[in-house]
Amino acid sequence: MTNVKGLWAFIGALVLLLLAVTWAWYQASGKLQPAAIVGDKTISNDEYVTALKQKFGKQVLNDMINREVVFQEAKRSGITVDSKQLEQELSQIRDSYGSRTDSEFEAALLKQAGTTVEALKQEISYQILLQTLATKDMTIKDEEVLNVYNSRSDRYTRPMQMRLGQIVVASPKEAEQVLADLKNGADFQTIAKERSIDADTAVNGGDVGWVSIKDNRLPDEAKPIVEKLEKDKYSEAIKIEDQYVIYQLTERREASQRTFEEVKDELRREIAFAQVESLDVVLERLRKSVGVQISGQMPH
Repeated sequence: MTNVKGLWAFIGALVLLLLAVTWAWYQASGKLQPAAIVGDKTISNDEYVTALKQKFGKQVLNDMINREVVFQEAKRSGITVDSKQLEQELSQIRDSYGSRTDSEFEAALLKQAGTTVEALKQEISYQILLQTLATKDMTIKDEEVLNVYNSRSDRYTRPMQMRLGQIVVASPKEAEQVLADLKNGADFQTIAKERSIDADTAVNGGDVGWVSIKDNRLPDEAKPIVEKLEKDKYSEAIKIEDQYVIYQLTERREASQRTFEEVKDELRREIAFAQVESLDVVLERLRKSVGVQISGQMPH
């Protein structure tokens, strides 16, 4: 894979698979219920599925064939996905969502990308195997890989990250009362759920998720204060626009850098993949190797 932004490029492809799943579901769910009723007009499941097939059918089928071809050819060639790399790619996507827990990451994936963690893992595996198959006969020297690594050092650096909780109130008086209750031993998450006026985080006990000091979600007024917080300590009330926010640091991850040894195989494959012929040519070659027959067409 390339980087977090690059990872988003293939998430869109999952929409095609969702169309296929929707299609299959309606086929199996029985044809007595209409797909929709608009005024006095009924849109049947058959009409709905036919429209899906006409508009997206060829694209969905080709996408499904390509995935199956890549997985079969990789298995035949003894090529597998390294579990550490898979988790690294998944971690990059999770960090880009700022998810607090695995369940929140799953919910965010479903809401924003219409997919699941398992489907995402399958998509990452497909991309890795496709790159590997397309470049398996290419040779990239270590010196070239190292030069590219050194030129992209920022890409392999993860800044210090903080997991924050917050309590947001509307007035200085409310903020003073919250701070007094915290000093008397009240639970930060409980107060956040009961009194914070930030609906998005209150429901999770004030949990903001993982942020870096450069994160746009963190107001400028708060950055120099939260950066100095110790684990499990909370700040004084910080005036942000017309509200008052009290932050708590729940976890901290120090800055880290992936070493050349950790990324060289991944980077070597990326460099090689950038030099391959058209991806359509690669997939067509793989189709011929595996053997594909589409109903009504000659075998590939």
